[in-house]
Amino acid sequence: MFKIYFLNLFNEVMIEQTRNLEKLIDFKMYLGVNTKNPEEMENQIRWTEREKMDAVICSWEDYEWIMSYKPLIPVYPVRITAYDTSVILHTLKKHLKQKGLEHYRKVILGTYLPINVRLDILEEMFDLELVNPPWDDELSQSYFDSYAKEGYQVVVCSPQFAEKVRNSGMYPFHDVRVNEYIDFSQDIKQVIQQVATGNQLQKTLEELKNMLNYSFEAICILDNEGRVTVYNEKTEQMFGANNSGEYAGQYFYELVPAVSKDEINEVLKTGKSFYSRIISTNNYVGMLNITPNHQEKGTNGAVVHFTTIQQIEKMETQVKSEVYKKGHYAKYKFVDILGDSEIMQKGKKLAERFSKYNSNILLYGESGCGKELFAQSIHNSSLRANQPFVAVNCGSLPSNLLESELFGYVEGAFTGALKKGKKGLFEIAHKGTIFLDEISEMDSQGQTRLLRVLEERCVMRIGDDKLIPIDVRVIAASNKNLLKLVREGKFREDLYYRLNVLTLNVPPLRERGEDIILIADAYIKKYGEQYSKYIVLSEGAKDQLRNYSWEGNVRQLRNFCERLVIVADAMEITGSDIKEQLAVMGMASYDNQDKYQNIQDIEEISENVNNIKEAERISICNALKETKGNREKASKLLGISKSTLWRKMKEYNISEKF
Repeated sequence: MFKIYFLNLFNEVMIEQTRNLEKLIDFKMYLGVNTKNPEEMENQIRWTEREKMDAVICSWEDYEWIMSYKPLIPVYPVRITAYDTSVILHTLKKHLKQKGLEHYRKVILGTYLPINVRLDILEEMFDLELVNPPWDDELSQSYFDSYAKEGYQVVVCSPQFAEKVRNSGMYPFHDVRVNEYIDFSQDIKQVIQQVATGNQLQKTLEELKNMLNYSFEAICILDNEGRVTVYNEKTEQMFGANNSGEYAGQYFYELVPAVSKDEINEVLKTGKSFYSRIISTNNYVGMLNITPNHQEKGTNGAVVHFTTIQQIEKMETQVKSEVYKKGHYAKYKFVDILGDSEIMQKGKKLAERFSKYNSNILLYGESGCGKELFAQSIHNSSLRANQPFVAVNCGSLPSNLLESELFGYVEGAFTGALKKGKKGLFEIAHKGTIFLDEISEMDSQGQTRLLRVLEERCVMRIGDDKLIPIDVRVIAASNKNLLKLVREGKFREDLYYRLNVLTLNVPPLRERGEDIILIADAYIKKYGEQYSKYIVLSEGAKDQLRNYSWEGNVRQLRNFCERLVIVADAMEITGSDIKEQLAVMGMASYDNQDKYQNIQDIEEISENVNNIKEAERISICNALKETKGNREKASKLLGISKSTLWRKMKEYNISEKF
């Protein structure tokens, strides 16, 4: 039930109208005390607030007076309708005739709210010239004098203006019975409808506030003046409010001095957001954002978000834990692949075209030329971009371990298996992409299982008999000619054709012309920034880089550029510097240059050995001896990846005792 308080507005007629409405509408009437005493008026207003009245209804002449006390509940004045105005003018005409003033025709209607009726119609009905000017309690004597000079003769107004009207030479008129014949039942109905709407809005606001209180951020809403209207509990905690409601109506820049009044006004007036300001307030350090509330007619206030640094770090940790778990994401995109050469541009365009389809892709390219870079870029350009990207090097794992990693296993599948079993990489890549690098190194059993997965689009964990449906796009890569391996019986022909739906050749660095310099400059700059050096390549140095074969491709060039930056003792690297470092590349500080050699430069010593493969084997053995079997250090000395070293060791049957 709605509670409506009637202030300075009751007489027998009004009470009767209201009682009749109470029977029809679900509300209860409370009658205030008729008063013109300011203290008594304010006391009544505060009482309505304490008793949680839904609304106050008052006369139109008391509305401005009541509003000066800034009430916390809605106040509605009784509006004078067209009918009410007609009755007042009819009474006025009778009164003027009785006073012998029937010749007065120019009349001012003094109402606090504009009369909701066309004056020209009333003028014609009553043969009067009417005006309804702006009106409030502070009208000066000169205000009335100005209308008197214009020839106005009568002012319809409340008694408080009678003296000023007489002083101006005009005639004041107040109908003492006006409240008796004004029908304000329609006003009450409208008020109750507005109160019901307001209550629903308040309920929605409370629900919104409850939602805001679940947030880990301090959130508050500002009006067009920068005052706080709504805020959540985190705001009280982080900005230091002690009592609920303490911030309502206060200027935000006063609550948070780290933000100036000018900055708040810029957001409100220009609609420009205020982003990522690190501030300190009430022993909290965090990031503040102020976003304007854009509406069709412009900016209407703003929303403030404040997140503590601790919370940001916590979220970052969670994101890394979930999104980057086990590194199953693609970091690179096509824009990250450096290269302006024609052959590289064609390759990138073809790869982008392939990315729009779900067909399997086979990438060919030498070691270190960037096959995984292409695989990641294809994934990130596809519709699967927001799904996992799982990369596995088939040449870096023993065959039995590779199979369990790819397809997973159940509890007790083999000795050492995890108690709860383990998802395979194909399951982890569901809805995304799996990248099988060095696919040529997969043994026959693994090839058979892979073929079954590609044909059936299901995986079966080791030790299980259940099929698990998967939706995975396969990108495979090889630095060997798979068709040749098929002919030699080393690779399944049916698997080859399953993988080789779309084929992309990634060109070696030596075929990419000026890309060598483009990439070298990029790495020189990167490592220069990392080691706090400013290094540039001379034209002679660039010529040396162009003329080198770069059998290790981009990986070899990257490592070489890092070496150049580290050993550089001058700003400019010359051609002689390049020659010197090329001579020692892969030999570190060892004196005997024939002891071992960078595998990519093996042809340089092939004349001293009967065949290249034997020279390669000797180089690997020497590197392993010098590093005491440390494969990571040995692979760096040889200028190859760790997985390539592993594969070469298997190929040459080099004992793992190293």
